[in-house]
Amino acid sequence: MKYIIVPILLSLITTISVPSNADTSPDIPLILSGKVSSSAKQTVVAPRGSSWNIQLQWAAEEGQIVTKGDPVVVFDGATEQARLEQNQERLETLLLEYKQLDMRLKQTLTEAQGRYQVAKMQVAKAQIEVSVDSSTLSDYQKGQNQMVLERALLEQIQAQEAMKTAEKQLVSGLEKKNLDILKVRDDIQYYEKLLTKFNVLAQHTGPVSYAIHPWYGTKITSGMNVQPSWKILDLQATSAYQIESFVHEIDALALKEGDRVTIKFDAFAGETFTGTIADVGSQAENKPQLSNATYFPVIITFDTLPDRTLFPGMSVRIIKERAHG
Repeated sequence: MKYIIVPILLSLITTISVPSNADTSPDIPLILSGKVSSSAKQTVVAPRGSSWNIQLQWAAEEGQIVTKGDPVVVFDGATEQARLEQNQERLETLLLEYKQLDMRLKQTLTEAQGRYQVAKMQVAKAQIEVSVDSSTLSDYQKGQNQMVLERALLEQIQAQEAMKTAEKQLVSGLEKKNLDILKVRDDIQYYEKLLTKFNVLAQHTGPVSYAIHPWYGTKITSGMNVQPSWKILDLQATSAYQIESFVHEIDALALKEGDRVTIKFDAFAGETFTGTIADVGSQAENKPQLSNATYFPVIITFDTLPDRTLFPGMSVRIIKERAHG
């Protein structure tokens, strides 16, 4: 039974501290487990798509060295791609409808303007005939001329109203159609931007490390359905090395920024290096697979980078001497 339990326990204590006992001697150092990481790190999370989950179609193999600019993750964007194409087709249709509407409304306005000009000419003509003071015209003819003028004035008013209506229809009709076009263009930009999140490119050159599934405790792999904001993987540069660790809440007060520590690599037995606590996180994290307690993230920087070949994920022990007094 020992040979089954011990490896499991060893894997669980990676990157954590062992809780201290309140009566522990101050001469006993605080020992943390940690791992090498890079401050130049890219964390890929699942994007928000058109549904509550999204399929991880492909991801670079774990441990593979990916070159900056190469694909690292591809999510299933079939639905979003289809909607993008539908909107692109819709945009082409709306642009054609806009041109046709513009021509039709301008033609209506031109006709209304022509009618108004004719009506003004008819009014001017009728005014001239009414203004003629001739004894040769009978009262009946004068009455007829006055009636023609009144009809011409009425037609002028109606033609002017029709022209104003045509002008308003031209503006409002094109504005409404243009709003439809702008909405579709916004949708196109949205889906284009969304699809760029579905095809993630490497921001650094370095190895890939898969995240743990939040439900099953196993590593996320290609083909899985994931939910928005889930962490998928980390891509760390093979430079700007540091150490990541977690400290138990009981021991958190024993660490502060600027503290000196001793670093020992599992891979380099017998060698020791020095480092400095660069940051002790203020946001505690739960580690239910370990205990009901909370842990605080810790970042340690090397005082001098080891003259050894390092890789993200290498395990280390961090030793912090406790203060006396």
